[in-house]
Amino acid sequence: MNLFSIQESVQGVAEAISTVLNVDVTIVDKNLNRVAATGMYKDLIGKRLPKNCSFELICKKKEPEFIDMPNTSEKCSRCSLKGNCTEMATIGYPIMNNGDLLGVIGLIAFNMEQKRKIQQDYDSLIVFLNKLGDLLVGNLKYDKTITALTIQSEEIKMIVDELENGIICIDNEGKIKFINSKVEKFLKVNGYTLINKSIYEIIPELKSDSKTQRAIETKITVNGERKSFIVKMNPVMLRKKKVSNIMEIHKTSSMVMSAYKLIEGGSNITFEHIIGNSPKMLEVKNVAKKIATSKSTVLINGESGTGKELFARAIHNASGRDNYPFIAINCASIPDNLLESELFGYEGGAFTGASKDGQLGKLELANGGTLFLDEIGDLPLHLQPKLLRVLQDEAFMRVGGKELISVDFRLITATNRDLKQMIRDGKFREDLYYRLNVIPIDIPPLRERIEDINRLSQHFLNKYCDKLEVFQKYFSEDVKEALYKYNWPGNVRELENVVEYLVNIVKGESINFESLPYAIKSYIKDYSHKSGNSHRLKDILNNYEREILKLYLDTYGNTTKDKIKISSILGINLSTLYRKLSKHNLQ
Repeated sequence: MNLFSIQESVQGVAEAISTVLNVDVTIVDKNLNRVAATGMYKDLIGKRLPKNCSFELICKKKEPEFIDMPNTSEKCSRCSLKGNCTEMATIGYPIMNNGDLLGVIGLIAFNMEQKRKIQQDYDSLIVFLNKLGDLLVGNLKYDKTITALTIQSEEIKMIVDELENGIICIDNEGKIKFINSKVEKFLKVNGYTLINKSIYEIIPELKSDSKTQRAIETKITVNGERKSFIVKMNPVMLRKKKVSNIMEIHKTSSMVMSAYKLIEGGSNITFEHIIGNSPKMLEVKNVAKKIATSKSTVLINGESGTGKELFARAIHNASGRDNYPFIAINCASIPDNLLESELFGYEGGAFTGASKDGQLGKLELANGGTLFLDEIGDLPLHLQPKLLRVLQDEAFMRVGGKELISVDFRLITATNRDLKQMIRDGKFREDLYYRLNVIPIDIPPLRERIEDINRLSQHFLNKYCDKLEVFQKYFSEDVKEALYKYNWPGNVRELENVVEYLVNIVKGESINFESLPYAIKSYIKDYSHKSGNSHRLKDILNNYEREILKLYLDTYGNTTKDKIKISSILGINLSTLYRKLSKHNLQ
């Protein structure tokens, strides 16, 4: 504790003593710096006392002292002002706090009248100075407490301001005591203008629910527009009595979105998690990375099992929306009569069997984040214009609702169907198709990127050996050959399932051809019979080389410029490439 922290108060005490006793007063801290003074020493406030003065002795002994005749007293024998001191007598009293010295109060006489005064009243003055010392210690403790509370209050205010939800502190009469910055942002107001106003002026709907602690959804007028929020009142109790209330306020569905995001979990997929270095996959990943930060809608085309949702999640996590939910819904897995309420939500009692409290839809849950509609080709015709309207207006109404709810989400859709053919057949709206197909991404089937099969199969092998807690296994050469030759109608999902199956049934370390599922063995045997291929390594390598060259020609083209690019990618001379193309009749 430092006397300078209450310097104004200390100076007031010094002047009060001087007025009552008609003597001059000096109060110093434990380092002998003058904190307060009257008379001729007032101009020396903030400066240190002379070296080896009598107050230094008091600080060391921590006992009061009376100094008579300062110029000749032994107690002042080492003082740097000895012989030049104008003081005639001094009483010094240490200011103590639980044995610790805080400073010294000094009563100083500059004339005989003042000297007689402090001599005659010495005993009573000592009692008086003791009380004044206690007063200064009390002031210091009070100042320390107030400073600590102020710091704590500022720290709490900063913490509360950083919360994702709005906080309003209200007294028992409903008057607003404090508002955090999130509420200011939600309601678009200056918080100071609401202090001491009744919360019921701002949210009249709370009057009927003020005694409950449940979260309720209510409408609040913000800049003339009615907006939906979720509020909850939490009482603050002291000695079993309610002394105030803390009200939480969330944007509609913010609380639910946070919970939903936790439930969704496991969505930390990035482009690094998508295995594949084949030319087609590298091209697709490159496009997806470039458009990740855009707000434009994305249509992912690909057969079942190619990893469309993986790409959607990777795009979401590479965007600026990754702190908000990724909401996925499969349009083919929900009955037509329920899909609308799943997407748009509904008001309480909107239809028979509806919850009386209503329900938030996926559009609302995705606000700020990404909505992924898988199997968009299965979206019923009667819902297609409604989705189109949401994309155009960035607002919608719940089923049975009357108020527009504004939303801001990034839409990613996916399909394994030919939407253009569906348009021709009258099963998909053309205007919605062009609204969805702003950024098309076509994921190649596994049979068109056979270069990735080895990495994928090894990845799944490691994954399921760890997951099933079995020793590490490996594929025999004939299994690797079979995995390359199989056409994989179920794509990557089928490959993963096959590997999981093999890890479960093979008890040894080596996974051999005979352990493969019947469908794959049958296909490979039929393939070998038709192609006349043998299991000789030379034939296997020739077939594989031909497939690779054909794939690159299909991907990059057949012009001289294209072949130069292919030879560069493969790391061979152009003449070598021509020789191999000729060998395999691919010229």
